[in-house]
Amino acid sequence: MREREWYMLAAVVAFCAAGIGVLRWRDTALTPPVDSLTISTLSHPDFHVDGTLSGDAADLIVSNDPFRLTNAPALVRYDPKSESSVPTAAVAAPPVRPVMTLKAIVGGPPWQAIVDGLPGQPPGTIVRAGNAFDKLVARAVTRDSVVIQGPDTTWVLSFRRRE
Repeated sequence: MREREWYMLAAVVAFCAAGIGVLRWRDTALTPPVDSLTISTLSHPDFHVDGTLSGDAADLIVSNDPFRLTNAPALVRYDPKSESSVPTAAVAAPPVRPVMTLKAIVGGPPWQAIVDGLPGQPPGTIVRAGNAFDKLVARAVTRDSVVIQGPDTTWVLSFRRRE
């Protein structure tokens, strides 16, 4: 197709779309004007001095409690005193973080290290890559550092720089 034919086709499509739009707009039902809408006057709730309205509202709230699916009272009575106190038998003390010190690196590849402070081990324990000490594992030993991994912490032990 040539350029002129494309323009003619686009004009025909636009004309058809406009015609369909006019037909749909003409057949649409009119909405009533805003002035004809009636707004009901506010009614005052019936308040009784004896509290029957608030009692009815409380009963409605209790019967539709969204936080308790059974709509029944809890089996255990709430006691704020027991919430603030911590039972000693149920709570374990947090684990003590070991303070480990790199004393020396020995050998050549594969490297070995002398480390103080490993839990359950004497001072000067020789560590190789892959050794396990309780819950700690020596992941890597390089010429200047040792990587020791625990369940939730990784330590990189290295020598202090002389200043």
